[in-house]
Amino acid sequence: MPKNLRHIFRSELIKQRKSGLRVARDAIKKSKNGKYADYRHIYSDNSYRKHWGRAQKFAEYCKQNGAKSLRDITPEFAKKYLIYERDQSVRGYTGYSASTIASDALMINHIMIGSKTWREDKKVLKSQIPNMPHRSQDIIKQRNKNLTAKEWVERYPHTYNAYKSQITTLRAFGIRRRELTGGTSKNGRDGLGDRSLYMRGGHVWAIVQGKGGKIRWTPCRRDLEPAIKSMYGDKIRPWTDRPKNANDYKHNLKINQTFYKSYSHNVPAHIFRAEYAQHMISDLSQRSYTGIKQVPCYRRAGRSTNGKQIYTKTSKSINLAQSHTIGAYTASYGAFYQLSDYMGHNRLDVLNSYLGAGR
Repeated sequence: MPKNLRHIFRSELIKQRKSGLRVARDAIKKSKNGKYADYRHIYSDNSYRKHWGRAQKFAEYCKQNGAKSLRDITPEFAKKYLIYERDQSVRGYTGYSASTIASDALMINHIMIGSKTWREDKKVLKSQIPNMPHRSQDIIKQRNKNLTAKEWVERYPHTYNAYKSQITTLRAFGIRRRELTGGTSKNGRDGLGDRSLYMRGGHVWAIVQGKGGKIRWTPCRRDLEPAIKSMYGDKIRPWTDRPKNANDYKHNLKINQTFYKSYSHNVPAHIFRAEYAQHMISDLSQRSYTGIKQVPCYRRAGRSTNGKQIYTKTSKSINLAQSHTIGAYTASYGAFYQLSDYMGHNRLDVLNSYLGAGR
């Protein structure tokens, strides 16, 4: 009995999730020079669940519109689905949001390109369809991202008091929302918990799992250490007990007891992550850094026969003692690279989101 599209979509996404377990995300990015999207691998359980949820809606649309196999789904058919979402009435508002439609386009590309039904140049992009919604420029709709952490606390004291422990932890370690609560591992124990905090030289450090399963250590802000020690007390373990490698950390996830499961999305974690970055760069800028760092970069190398820009990978030398400015902050390159490591990034340009002028 032939499978219906719902089963076909699910099988393709499961195949991509299994493929994502066998390869490193960074290796795929490097093979594409970091310039092209990867529609053939899914690197986390959370991404799989989100794609599958969206695929089920798309399968129902296909059923209602006569598409019974992957061959029936053309780029034009997929664009009609995105336009259909744009024109829908949702909770009294016209159409789905820009992020929802863009995420649905990504799901479709994963299924159609990953299954080799489409070539990559047939992908559908929301940005290439006329009259599509854009992300709101209304700062209030962006969860008050124009506010500083102090301003947000003063404006929303009730919400702050309701989630004071979570907010204090975000401010202390500069971690992401999902790094605090976890939820993407198979056992749901990859959030900050009793196997996450360690004492090193009298100071508290946290080990967390970030995007793409990347594991990193991040130090607690010195001014918030008393609050963290008061909150977590005997949950802070000696440095000698720390996981020595990725295998140790993954073993700990099996027994880790997370401190928090979830909390209100009215709490803007990004603001408190930005506060951490600003506090830490002020501290790191007082330190001395020496040495040279080789940084990968890409240069234009003409165009291919079909007109696509070609890039060649090269590298450049960065003097870590040299002064550099990002946003409203000036420090040595060494200080910015150290902060980037604490924040879980490998590119300095991302720090603009936290150190930008006006924050």
